Amino acid sequence: MRLWDIMKCSIGIYPNQRFENCRTAITKMYRDIAEIIGIEDYDIVNPYNNKLTKSYDLLIISKGYRERVEKLNPYPIFEIKSATFDNLINSMNELKKLNIGVSNLRSKFYDCKNFPKENFEDFTKINNYIENINKKKNQIKSIKYNKDIKINTKSEFIKKIIIDLGLTLSNDGITVIPDYMVNKGDINDGIIIINTHNYDLNTLERIENRYLQIINSINSL
Repeated sequence: MRLWDIMKCSIGIYPNQRFENCRTAITKMYRDIAEIIGIEDYDIVNPYNNKLTKSYDLLIISKGYRERVEKLNPYPIFEIKSATFDNLINSMNELKKLNIGVSNLRSKFYDCKNFPKENFEDFTKINNYIENINKKKNQIKSIKYNKDIKINTKSEFIKKIIIDLGLTLSNDGITVIPDYMVNKGDINDGIIIINTHNYDLNTLERIENRYLQIINSINSL
């Protein structure tokens, strides 16, 4: 299956969209991923609130913003899931299906529709990144913490982490809130607030940091 066909099946590319070159854009939050897995020709963009001035064959964005982005920028979209370590691993494997992140990819110089798949061979960089994610996941899960603690959260994002840590979700549990859902009136000593989008950290470090915030908060009770 050609790259164009794979993209059409996986991310809903529109039949009438054709571009001369395969131009990739990625949001600032995931710039490190582009560099780590070997995407060599890309732009850093903010497609969430702005209509982009260039045309792109692929926009790489955060999970959950597809509809919002499509209204402003109707290009093929790939959403990176990164709430948990496994989310990020799955996203990397999905990128591999699109032949994204190969060592001999020169996206600036090939035609999306006709570039032969046999030219995409080496996934060394992206596989190494997946291996590093697994190592970090195992390291975090080796930390001791009280798994009998019950957690209450309205955030689906946080729920994924809680479940992955083997903790119990309960309405009478300790409240855990992501920073973007906090109201001033809700802040008290019985609430754990998780800093979710620290831009000073790379993608894998942000995931690690969220897990550690929850684990350290539990261990300090």
